[in-house]
Amino acid sequence: MMAGRGVRGRGTVPLPRIDYFSRYDTQMFFPTRRQLFATLIFAALQASAGGATLAQSAQGGDQLAAIRSACAEDAQKFCANVQSGGGRILACLKEHKESLSDKCRQAAGLPPKSNNGAAPGAPASPAAPTSSAPSGPASDSHGKPASTTKSAAKPYTVLGERFVQRSVIDTQQGGMTAATVYVPESWQFESKIEWHYGWVEVPVNPSWHAENSANAEAYFQYESLRLANVDVAPQYRRYVKPAKPGERGPTGQINLAPVPPLQAMTMFIKNIRGKETNLKWIGQQDLPDLAKALRLEPSPNQHGVAIKISYDLEGKPVEEAFFGVYYLNKAGTSAVQAGHEAMAANQLIQTNWGLQALQSFRAPAGTLDKRMPVYCLIAKSVQYDPQWTLRYRAIQATLTKMFNQRLQQGWDQIRAAEALTDETMRRNQEFLDNIGRQETAMMRDSGGGNSVDGFLRSDDSGGGGGGGRSSADRMSDLLRNVDTMNDPSTGGTKEVSNLGGYNHFTDGFGNYRTYDSPNATPENQGENGSWQRMTEAP
Repeated sequence: MMAGRGVRGRGTVPLPRIDYFSRYDTQMFFPTRRQLFATLIFAALQASAGGATLAQSAQGGDQLAAIRSACAEDAQKFCANVQSGGGRILACLKEHKESLSDKCRQAAGLPPKSNNGAAPGAPASPAAPTSSAPSGPASDSHGKPASTTKSAAKPYTVLGERFVQRSVIDTQQGGMTAATVYVPESWQFESKIEWHYGWVEVPVNPSWHAENSANAEAYFQYESLRLANVDVAPQYRRYVKPAKPGERGPTGQINLAPVPPLQAMTMFIKNIRGKETNLKWIGQQDLPDLAKALRLEPSPNQHGVAIKISYDLEGKPVEEAFFGVYYLNKAGTSAVQAGHEAMAANQLIQTNWGLQALQSFRAPAGTLDKRMPVYCLIAKSVQYDPQWTLRYRAIQATLTKMFNQRLQQGWDQIRAAEALTDETMRRNQEFLDNIGRQETAMMRDSGGGNSVDGFLRSDDSGGGGGGGRSSADRMSDLLRNVDTMNDPSTGGTKEVSNLGGYNHFTDGFGNYRTYDSPNATPENQGENGSWQRMTEAP
């Protein structure tokens, strides 16, 4: 690990023993992250309700199927009278987990009955979970819990603190235990799990903290900071409403342009500690091996960072060290063809970035370093419950499937609208061809003269003079519900539908708008770009 680096202008300020994560082989788990791309939908074809595509599909369905297969006999044996649905079968199997077959236990992430794991008894030896979460850009982990038995819940002592196991309860999933974590017995413990089913990117983001009621000591496990920035090709920007910095997007990520790792951590600290009295920045440190020490799933541009600060808490000085793993991943959209509309690849680039494994350790000034083993033991003791992990993955898979279905429906609507337009134009052309044949027949019956043609001339010349559009042309426009207008973008004429009105505008780049109000213009209707009113072709 690199030595501590001071804040600019203040020299080097070492951060002693800030590498406790590596020494104590810490492991943290977070919700599996699904990479998302925002997909540009042409505003002129508002048939689509979309905005994003998934680069990865949820993988929870395969694991559920494996458990159903491996535990079928156990379910029949122990849970024959339990009504299926709502996770009741899984709950029943959990109640009988000590009696389950080894095949079922293995599928559920439990050790064989012959494997009796020992309880943790010292700072360097508690059993650390093993991650089995699917890899992906900037993914955290909802991994498979460590091989533990009931004896693992026995209390143990380090630095005079007697540790006990606390549960993180998910009230929105029927009071399920989502995770367990060891904290000193005398410390207060609180946790939070909130589901947001509309946020495909971040449906759940657990957090918890433990505090010593006797002094300022505390451990904080924060929600992962997930941000995104979307760069749209210039020709499509008029169709995309720009997101405001700091605004949460429809998939759950917060919109913000990426910044370097230490700057990102500084922003986070200022957001939660910026109002503290006598706030001082003590030091900062690059931790290139932090993600590996925490056993996080690999992701592009991972970079561990730490910052140490001090401030006054209830009139007494405290120190707090913040740790986090920075990630950054860029990806572009694939080429899209919807009817006559097409968008080339990489016309939209999304950057997913943020901080995972966000946590901090706080203690009275001068005691933080020597108390580090207590905090690191809390961090590495976290274990996620197998049943809750399955529930999470099943929900993730369902949300992903629904999202992709809505996106596909949107593109299908565009293609259907294009097909309907093509069919309408084909029938209109057949009608006009029939009118033309009738006109030709009338002229032939009249002896081939110009009387019929002359009668239809708009200048009433009777001889076809003037070179303007004929009354037949205007009648054709009327029947087809179009107006023939001068088009500055081509120097010729353009047939524009008059179903929306008779005041036509163009931006000179092949885009048109029509309004029925004489006072309406694209600008005062919220359109971007430079528009001019089109004139009727002579």
